[in-house]
Amino acid sequence: MTDRLARVLEDIYLRWNSREFVHPDPLEFLYAYDNLQDREIAGLTASGLAYGRVAQILGSVGTVLEALGPSPATVPEALMEERLAGFRHRFTSGADLARVLRGARRIQRDNGSIGGFVAEAVAEGGILEAQRRLAAGILGDGPPSSLLPCPTRGSCCKRLNLWFRWMVRRDSVDPGGWFGVSTSQLLIPLD
Repeated sequence: MTDRLARVLEDIYLRWNSREFVHPDPLEFLYAYDNLQDREIAGLTASGLAYGRVAQILGSVGTVLEALGPSPATVPEALMEERLAGFRHRFTSGADLARVLRGARRIQRDNGSIGGFVAEAVAEGGILEAQRRLAAGILGDGPPSSLLPCPTRGSCCKRLNLWFRWMVRRDSVDPGGWFGVSTSQLLIPLD
């Protein structure tokens, strides 16, 4: 029975795991970025805003990435809030998003990439510890953010786990880029 189920699931994966079936998913925005740091910022943005109606999500992510320009990882931290002024996605303001993206840029600057930071934290304490450290590293001493939940505050971190999947897996759909975390360490929250 287990072998048969494995074959069925593998057949489904091989049939449907293709970029042609991705739209309308915010993951599609990551395909525009070959540079890892740009893809990290785009992925954090896309996963963080992945709540609500899909048309609204795609519109909001597109608006933010257009405001940040062709290389979102090179936008000076001082300009982040200015570029996102007036932005709103449901209850997320441009100021909140700018705060998260500034924190992400600090981690990139200090570690080379967010993936390097995450890989080190996973090696030391596992995926949940990596998520905790990432949220703490990005948010610092400031208040929590709905864009970046933390497992120690009781969140199942669905959107954060989604971003991790996009960045860790490398296949026809997920562009990858983080090599220090195994796909077997990823979590898939269900509701």
